[in-house]
Amino acid sequence: MLSVIALVALRLCIGWHFFYEGCWKIDNADKFSALPFLTMAKGPFAPIFYAMSPDLDGVGRLKTESREVTFYTSGKPTIDVKKEEGKDVPELFAPVPEVTEVKETVTVYPAYFNEAQKIYDYAINTYRPEGDQLRALQIAWGTYVADVRDDVKDNASNVAAYLAALERFQAAKNGPNNGPEQKKRQWGDMMKLRSEAKGFFTVQEDAVNTLVAQIQTILGPVSETGAKETVKLPQFVVETDQLPFGLNLPFVGRSWTKFLDFSVTWALTLIGLCLILGFCTRLAAIGGGCFLIAVLMTQPPWPTIFPAVHPEVGHALIVDKNFVEMVAIFMLATLPVGRWGGLDYFVWNCGGKQLAKIFGFYSEENED
Repeated sequence: MLSVIALVALRLCIGWHFFYEGCWKIDNADKFSALPFLTMAKGPFAPIFYAMSPDLDGVGRLKTESREVTFYTSGKPTIDVKKEEGKDVPELFAPVPEVTEVKETVTVYPAYFNEAQKIYDYAINTYRPEGDQLRALQIAWGTYVADVRDDVKDNASNVAAYLAALERFQAAKNGPNNGPEQKKRQWGDMMKLRSEAKGFFTVQEDAVNTLVAQIQTILGPVSETGAKETVKLPQFVVETDQLPFGLNLPFVGRSWTKFLDFSVTWALTLIGLCLILGFCTRLAAIGGGCFLIAVLMTQPPWPTIFPAVHPEVGHALIVDKNFVEMVAIFMLATLPVGRWGGLDYFVWNCGGKQLAKIFGFYSEENED
C-alpha cells in the first residue's frame, strides 16, 4: 500500500512540475520563446536543434535581389487656412501633399520586402482608399522603400564581411582540431557572429513594423469615442520563418517560431494535467519522457561539453536532475499508476480492459 501511495505521489509531483511550467508559459506568452532553448544547444546533438531554428545564421534573410519597384515621393506640404462653421478663429491645417510616381531598380532583402509589399498591396486592394488617404499610403510606401534601399546599400560591405567570416567559421568548425581550447574559441565566435547578424535585421524589421503602423493609422476608422480602430492586415512573418506549404494555422498563423512556442507550451500543460488527473497516464508519461530526452540532448551533462553547466545550477556528471526525472517518468509509464487514484481507473473498467484483451495487450493471468 505504501508503494502505491509513493508512486501516486511521484506521479502528482512530476505532473505538477510539467503543468506549472506550461501554465507559466501561457501566462507569460509575451516573454517565452522556445528559440533560446534550441539556439543555445551544445554537444553532438546541437545541429539537430539548430536546424529547427529558422535561418539561425541569417543567410536566408541576407539574400539580396534587384527589383524594379514603383514607389512615390512627396513634395513639401503647405499650410492652408480652414475656417470651420461656428468658429470665428480660422484653423491651420496641412493637407497631404501631392505625390510623384517613381520607378527604380533597387536592391532589397526579399525575405522582408515581399512581406511588406504583400501587406501594402492588401491594404490598397482591400480598402480602396482615395484622395488624401491614398496619397498618405503612397507616401508611407515610398518612405519604406527608400529606408530599406538605403539600409541594404549602406550595409553591403558589412554583410559581405559577415558572410565571409561565417564561411571561415564553418570551415574551422569542421576541421580536425577539436580540443577544449578550440571548442571554447568556436563557441565565442558563434555567439559573436549571431550577435552581428541580428544587427543587420533590426532596420528591416523596424521598417516593416513602421509601415504596418502607418497603414493602421491612415486606414483605421474612428470610433464613437474618437479612438482609432485597427484594420485587418496580413500577419507580418519574415519568409524564412513561415510554415511550409503556406500553412496558416489557428493561434499561430504562418509563423514557425510561434508554432514551436505553442506546441511546447501546450504539450507541457496537457502532459502535466493528464498526470495530475491520472488520465491517459502512460501516454502522458511517455510524452513527458520524450520531452526530457530533448532537454538532455540540448544540454548534456558530459565532461567534454563546452560551455559547461554554470556552477550555480549544480554539479553533475552524466546524471543530472533532468536525467533523474526522465528515468522516473518512464518508470511511471510502465505501471498502471493512473488507475490508482486517477481517472484511468474508470477508463480501464469502462472499456479499456476489453480493448486491451482484443489487441493482445492484456490477459487475466497478468492482472496488474
